[in-house]
Amino acid sequence: MKPDNLNNLSEKPRSCEDSITENNSLSSDSDTEDTTWEPNDQNRNIQGLKKINKKYKTKINDLEMRLASEKEKSHYKDDLIKSLRMSIDLVVQNKDLNIKQMQNQIIELENALDLSKSQISNKDKESSGLIDSDKEKKHINFEGESHNNQNNTTEKKQIIKLECLVHKKNEELEELNRKTQICEANLSEKENQITQVESKIKNDEEKINELNEKLSKITLYTETSQSQSESQIFLNCSKVPSVKLVTLPKFEPFLAVFEDIPCAGSDWMVIQRRIDGELSFEKGSDSYENGFGDLGGELWLGLEKVHRLTANRRYELCIELVDFDDARAFARYDHFVVGSEEESYALKSLGEYSGNAGDALRSHTNEVFQFYSSTELRNWWNFKDCNLNGTYHKSKVVLGTCYGIWWGRWNMGRRISLKSCKMLIRPKL
Repeated sequence: MKPDNLNNLSEKPRSCEDSITENNSLSSDSDTEDTTWEPNDQNRNIQGLKKINKKYKTKINDLEMRLASEKEKSHYKDDLIKSLRMSIDLVVQNKDLNIKQMQNQIIELENALDLSKSQISNKDKESSGLIDSDKEKKHINFEGESHNNQNNTTEKKQIIKLECLVHKKNEELEELNRKTQICEANLSEKENQITQVESKIKNDEEKINELNEKLSKITLYTETSQSQSESQIFLNCSKVPSVKLVTLPKFEPFLAVFEDIPCAGSDWMVIQRRIDGELSFEKGSDSYENGFGDLGGELWLGLEKVHRLTANRRYELCIELVDFDDARAFARYDHFVVGSEEESYALKSLGEYSGNAGDALRSHTNEVFQFYSSTELRNWWNFKDCNLNGTYHKSKVVLGTCYGIWWGRWNMGRRISLKSCKMLIRPKL
């Protein structure tokens, strides 16, 4: 059984016998194609592989440049965080020092004020005691009284001055506290910024790791393609198909296989392929939503990818069928749409039908995708007239249930298991 990872770029080599068998399986009902490869065909194969190799080397260089850019951004953010932390530490140290100095000045001023008040109180007591105990004080000359009054006035002025100074220092302390609160708010904001930067750095590192992983896979694919001396033959008789990186808005890029259909044109993306039964399609909802299989073998691209593609623009669908007598047929629909996860990936539209296999998928329109369970072997929209994700049989079997791989009453009006099938889509031209 092959791995579930669609991004596995390694493709399984096929023997010449298998290649010829698959080539013959898609020959037309009325005509037989010559599949003998001439030296010129081999030269064209080699030239095609070289072009593919050159294309992916260009993608590798682009990814390496992006990787270097992300690493440079990461270093810049590290320096920014270091600078912000140093600034925060300096602000905190200055704040603590200023508060301590202001508190010392206030204590000194309060002590001086208390001392002045104590001296005035003592002088008042001395003056009162002298007057009460000795009536001769009444004869103190006017100049002496004036001198005492001047001294008292001077001391009161000093007290007022000290009180003003204390009031000023209190205002400065309040201002310092206000600035401290602002600094603390700025500190909190800087800490939030640091947290955001660290989170972005973590996300960037994850993206870098993903880019490295994709880079290694693309490198592996180009090296494998370059080392192959023979072309692999797929169901549509095309040589090594094109593997492209597909990008969609707000969606993770993914790799997909593109093939040419002789009777329908080029650039068809493979979204489903059954050829030998080596991969079990009895999987859970996560696998069907995200995709599974091998780009070079049996695969299911994934419901979410197909939804994003068909919701983004108009797509057409082509279904190729081959039975165990090597008879072939096809069904084509000109407006294929799969709904979102919230819509249970319903088959919303097929458009107009053409082909010779029969319009077996029509009865599935507006049906939701039914996932596999222990009691129901369902991984298809419905089982009224067809099922391409059912159990694979390695020989011709008349099916008694709907759980095999079959398409309508195409083969002599009976439900007979298919040898291979493939679903492909492309933008409507």
